[in-house]
Amino acid sequence: MSIPESGVGIIYFSGFEQILESNPDLIQVIEIEPQTFWYRSNSGLDSFTFDKEKVDYLKSSQKTKLFHGVGYPIGGILQPNINHLGCLKQMELELNPVGMSEHLSFNNIKIDNHILNTNFLLPPLQSPEGLEIAVNSILKYKNYFNIPFSFETGVNYLAPKNYEIEDGLFINTVAENSNCDILLDIHNIIANERNGRQKVRNFFKQISHERVTQIHLAGGFYYKGYYLDAHSNISSDEIIKVFENIVCQLPNLKAIIFEMLPEYLSFIPQNAISIQLEKMNRIWERRGIYHKRNKIVSNKKINSPPPTVAEWELTLGTLAIGRDLTCDTELSRELKIDKGLIIIKELVEKFKGSLIVSSLKLSCRYFALKYGMNEFNDVLRVYWKNSISKLFASDNGLDFAKYLMSSSEFKDDEDLETIIKYEIASINSIVSESAIEVQLIYHPEEMVNCLANLELFDNLKKNNYLVTIEPDFKKIDGINTVFHS
Repeated sequence: MSIPESGVGIIYFSGFEQILESNPDLIQVIEIEPQTFWYRSNSGLDSFTFDKEKVDYLKSSQKTKLFHGVGYPIGGILQPNINHLGCLKQMELELNPVGMSEHLSFNNIKIDNHILNTNFLLPPLQSPEGLEIAVNSILKYKNYFNIPFSFETGVNYLAPKNYEIEDGLFINTVAENSNCDILLDIHNIIANERNGRQKVRNFFKQISHERVTQIHLAGGFYYKGYYLDAHSNISSDEIIKVFENIVCQLPNLKAIIFEMLPEYLSFIPQNAISIQLEKMNRIWERRGIYHKRNKIVSNKKINSPPPTVAEWELTLGTLAIGRDLTCDTELSRELKIDKGLIIIKELVEKFKGSLIVSSLKLSCRYFALKYGMNEFNDVLRVYWKNSISKLFASDNGLDFAKYLMSSSEFKDDEDLETIIKYEIASINSIVSESAIEVQLIYHPEEMVNCLANLELFDNLKKNNYLVTIEPDFKKIDGINTVFHS
């Protein structure tokens, strides 16, 4: 079961409305990451609710829609938690997508009976056991949907290991054994080649061209010698050339999606995005014209036994989030000297910081103004060493707020306590979907105006304010489950 022919489109985020409305003839399909619309809730749908305003906006569009899941990858030993399916299926009823995809990665590990979210999509172990686990996970997960399901090829910053199945062969075997279509992320496999993994041409030779039904395309940048899958720009001419060569060989291609994260949108001229979409539409028309069934071969010999999937995921996941391992192993020593792990750790640290900032914008701004960014980053590092990262930005924000308020170092900072109390009440009003009362020593509008002007509260008059905070989804970011580097 494959998605219907859909055409060229973009991944939608709030703020992309102008792009959609100014390129009506260049965009035929909208890909939606459902979980980016979600919020913590105590009112049903297994503790999830979604932003109805954004869903209503998308419902008003007559364009074809696809779902691309984030946060529940299907490549790991820990199966995706199915508690999210109620909310996902409700959104499916609202938006009627023609297909669903997920990442062939993992982002959960289990330490001392606690499941920790890495907040980063990590590569699965490419071994026979890893194949079996991925296949079983896909078979189980795709049965929850009555629409076509595919998995995405991932980015991998680690150096290739001598016990790994080659990237392309691993992907193809997973697809064949699970009878699943492939979402080929061209930017990911280009990033993998640039960072020392399998060359794109060899990867493409090893996958069934008939199984590729979707493509993702993006732009990135170099960071400390590594090319990041940053979704930060339009695609370079070099990437477009690779993209065109691949598209011309795909007989069953149904959709091509351009990915860009909203934080980069203001830096890219809208006409540049239109030109990108024009190129994609031109190349779309050439899909499959040079198709010839490829013979899949592998020349790599595996000379050493791989670790178990359990050891791989626990070791890589623990190191990625900056935790200490309980024992020294051959695998841990190998990963610790992998320069790609250093990049992953830095990206995880930055993203986890963004989880805090996205839900405690005012408190974090106050802290940076009062104590400086270096102190703020130091506090975050100490905090994350002994804290469990949560799936939702709001949960991470609440935990960090409580940590600051209980810290002896900042207990005498009455202004920090006040702005934290205000933001905690704001978060709780959304989670409970009800009004929350909070006692403050400053008027909230005056506090917000000071911080908007990068000023502290030195000139504000203290008083006793009993403030009622109504739930406002626009005041807090939703679920942040995946870091696109």
